[in-house]
Amino acid sequence: MKKFIAIIMVITITITLCSCVTTDDNIDNYYNDIKKYQAGSFMPDLADIGDYKDISYFSKKVEDIFPEYSMQLIVKYDEETFLKEKERLETAYTYLDKPQLDDTDYTMPVKEFSAEGFNFKIAVFEDTLFPKNFGMVGVSDQSQEIAYLWAYCFDRDYICTVHEDVEKEMLEFVNSLFSLELGNSNLTVAVSKKGQEETDKTNLNDEVEAMDLL
Repeated sequence: MKKFIAIIMVITITITLCSCVTTDDNIDNYYNDIKKYQAGSFMPDLADIGDYKDISYFSKKVEDIFPEYSMQLIVKYDEETFLKEKERLETAYTYLDKPQLDDTDYTMPVKEFSAEGFNFKIAVFEDTLFPKNFGMVGVSDQSQEIAYLWAYCFDRDYICTVHEDVEKEMLEFVNSLFSLELGNSNLTVAVSKKGQEETDKTNLNDEVEAMDLL
């Protein structure tokens, strides 16, 4: 009995030690993080995002049995540059045109959502596999800012089921990954009725290989 209790204690301590959250807001580490997290298919080159007034960066790494990684970049512009960058984004990415449904599980329940003045669109890029590896682009006309959000969740197979509250589940999913000021406030998920009806019965990819992260 004592041996069994000791084993349980060792397992508990090991899991506790393995679960560690690391954050970083140093923009100087941006390119290193892109390489480390293999986010180059989505996160932009700083040389390609125009002349900005201000920029903020934040990354989060959750070390666990099944790790999670997220990166977020928010760029503020003057009015003229903002309008140019907003137009550039129309062709810089391919965007999801309908929610992604696999049988009764939503791998991505929305194609866009709104949060504190930002209108986010779900991007589709070379390595996209919802909801394990994906990116979102947000535009705020009010603050003249553009946000790039990327996340990798190896152990996540779906976000919610058709029987759950799509808006609520998407909100919780986004808030669990990102640490934006807007993410700490109330999110409003914009899901059109038409968009829900136009669901895709298959994932964009069938399988994903685990990333070789340092």
